[in-house]
Amino acid sequence: MRGKPQLIAEKITGIVKDWPCVDSVLAGPLISGDFFDAYYFLSLDVYISGELPEVEERRKCFGFGMAFESSQTKGKDRLFVDEIPVRIVYKTVSRISDLVDGKEGFLATMRDSGTFVFYRITASDILYARSDWIKKMRGKLGAMPQSFWDILRSSFQSRMEHFLSDLGAAAMRSDELFFHISAAHFLQSVCSVLFAINRRYEPSFRLLSEQVNALPVLPEAFAGRFESLMRSGSEFTSARRYEIAQLLARSILSL
Repeated sequence: MRGKPQLIAEKITGIVKDWPCVDSVLAGPLISGDFFDAYYFLSLDVYISGELPEVEERRKCFGFGMAFESSQTKGKDRLFVDEIPVRIVYKTVSRISDLVDGKEGFLATMRDSGTFVFYRITASDILYARSDWIKKMRGKLGAMPQSFWDILRSSFQSRMEHFLSDLGAAAMRSDELFFHISAAHFLQSVCSVLFAINRRYEPSFRLLSEQVNALPVLPEAFAGRFESLMRSGSEFTSARRYEIAQLLARSILSL
């Protein structure tokens, strides 16, 4: 990250680091370097321990931006700075520590969302750290034992098989909406399993297609089958795509 995005990230960091609740600020890698790319945005993760300033106070702090909006339920602020979309996500230190340590609720969170929360910690640039907490988290995530990856793989495979079953049911009933919903979940689960097999954390959904195909350990004919599941047309009926999904699932289970 450099140029205008870096200046914006540093400006925001200079503001939030003075909030007593802030422990660390990380800047995620830009998904695209093209300002006109629909995927382009600047994302900052702010790790907190304590109460955030109220929304109106944050709005004033980021008064140099435009179109400020806040999501209280998701702990996220959005704004535009010099026409660049910026997302600021607030994450609780204690919750992240519990996830990294595998405490109660760990598998439920990973099962639904994958390991993206860990990817953000390991792949982002550290802009500010009040303590050594973020470095400790990186150290733990970089040294996870094989048992950790085995547990993740088992959980993700169970989810993959669940949605494979849904795909079959939807195909038999010719329920196109349910088939498409199940297919999306199935494809996500397939990616989660393969990242676990390769001992890697999952990137944003926007980068999944690119990165999953670059993994060193993949089943035979993976790329073709994976691509076929995303196609539509008379030659790719729901029944045919379900057959392909079955082949893909079996090849992954055999790894």
